[in-house]
Amino acid sequence: MGVDVSGCMTKQVIERAIGYSLEITEKRKPVREGCNCLLGNDIGMYNTYGHGCLYCYANCDATVVRENRKRHDPTSPLLIGNLNPRDHIREVEQKSYLNGQIILNFY
Repeated sequence: MGVDVSGCMTKQVIERAIGYSLEITEKRKPVREGCNCLLGNDIGMYNTYGHGCLYCYANCDATVVRENRKRHDPTSPLLIGNLNPRDHIREVEQKSYLNGQIILNFY
């Protein structure tokens, strides 16, 4: 009871963060069960978030996280390590939802 299940990245949250209103014309399908976030495309790699948040859906093994973080290369365009033959890179089109209307935030 009293839990906000609207999603952590709702239209209102994003609009307030960027200062523009969004025009969403289509119904978006959740990326994972129970996720109501507006923009839900995962980027990056599981088991790489190094801050140790116990509630992070992207980490399931702290040992793997530590090992993956050791592979970080600041000169690589990838989050962790470098490109190898097993990697799959997909180009995904992202439509802009900006409608050009600036929002004045008085929070």
